[in-house]
Amino acid sequence: MKTKNYLLLLGTSLLLGFSACDTSEDVVPPCTVTAPDDYTFEVDGSSTVAFGGQTARLSMVEEILTILNGGTTDLASLNEMYADGTGFAGAGLDASNKQLRSKTAGYQTAVVKAYVQGQFDDMLADYVNNVVPNLGQSAAAGIPGMIDNRELNAKGMEIDQLFAKGLIGALTLDQVVNGYLSDAKLGNSDNSTRDVNVDANSTTMEHYWDEGFGYVYGLEPDILNPNYDELGGSETSSAGSLINKYLGKVGNYRTDVYSSFVEGRQGIVEGCDEVRDAEAADIKVALSAVVMTKAESYLRSAADAIDESAAYFHALSEGYGFILSLQFTSDADGNPYFTHSQVYEMLETLEAGNGFWDRTDAQLIQMADDINAVSGL
Repeated sequence: MKTKNYLLLLGTSLLLGFSACDTSEDVVPPCTVTAPDDYTFEVDGSSTVAFGGQTARLSMVEEILTILNGGTTDLASLNEMYADGTGFAGAGLDASNKQLRSKTAGYQTAVVKAYVQGQFDDMLADYVNNVVPNLGQSAAAGIPGMIDNRELNAKGMEIDQLFAKGLIGALTLDQVVNGYLSDAKLGNSDNSTRDVNVDANSTTMEHYWDEGFGYVYGLEPDILNPNYDELGGSETSSAGSLINKYLGKVGNYRTDVYSSFVEGRQGIVEGCDEVRDAEAADIKVALSAVVMTKAESYLRSAADAIDESAAYFHALSEGYGFILSLQFTSDADGNPYFTHSQVYEMLETLEAGNGFWDRTDAQLIQMADDINAVSGL
C-alpha cells in the first residue's frame, strides 16, 4: 500500500505561518489517502472501473492505421470509420456507438476544433487520392510515391505517421488533460451518488477519472499489470499506437503516470480533492512532457538523417505529428505550453515549398531548440 501526505506540499514557511495564526480558529490540514498498488477499485466486491468507450475508440484508431499502411483506395469507407464510427472489422466496434472525429480536438474552441478535424479529413483524402495511386513510382520533390518501404505524399510526408502522432494530442491528450481530468469536469461532477451510469457502480467523478485513464490504458490486456516492455512497446504493441506507446520511452513516466492515476482515483474514493487535483496536475504535466520530448527528439533525428533517406522522412513525419499535438498539452494549471497559432507556424514552416524535401538540418535543429526552450526538458 502507498500513502502520500499532501501536507508536505505546503512547505515549511507556510507551516510556520500557521503557528503564528490565531489558534482560536481550527486549521484543517490537507487530507491523505492510502492507495492500492494497482488500478483496483471495488464496492461490495464488484469493480467500479469502466472505460469501454475509450477502448473502442483506441481500437478504431488501430484499425484505421492498419488501412493507412495497406494501400486502400476507398475514401468513403475511411471517412465512415473516422467520422461515423462504423464500417470496422473489429468485433463490437460498429455497435459501440462511438466516433473518433467528434472527439478530435473536442475540448478546444469551435474554430480550432473545426480546423483540426479538417486536417485529419485532409490526411485521409491525400492518402487515398494522391499517395495510393502513385505507390508504383519513386517519390521525389512534389511527387508522391515510395522511398524504400515508406509511402510519401508530394511533401514527403507519411500519412499514417501524421495521423497517429497527431491523434496522440488531438484525441488522447486533449480528452485526458483538457477534458476528463480538468477542473471544469471534475470540480463540477457528483461524487456522492453511485449507480449513475450504465458501465459500473461508480460515481460520476469516479467514472470521469476512469475515462481519462482509459484513453491512456484502454488497450492494455491487464490494467492491473500494464503490458509494457522496457521501451514502452513496439510498432505492433498490444498497448496501442497512441500515448501509451511512448510512456516508457521518456523518463520514468511509464510508472509515474500509472501511479498518479491510482493515487488520484483513491483520492476521489476518499473524498480528498487535494490528492485528486495534485495527481491530475502531475498527469497533465507528465503526458505533456512526453509529447514535447518526442516532438523535439524526432526533429533532431530527422536533422541527423537529412540526406533524404527513408529514415529522414519517417522521423520528420513523426515529428510533424507530435508538433501538431503540442497545442493540446497542459501545464499543472491547465494552460497549454503551446498555442494553436504557435503550432501552426511550425507546421507551415515544415510544409513550405516542397515540404520535407526543402528542409535543412539548421531549420529542424532550431525548431527543436525552440520547443526545448518552452519545455525545459
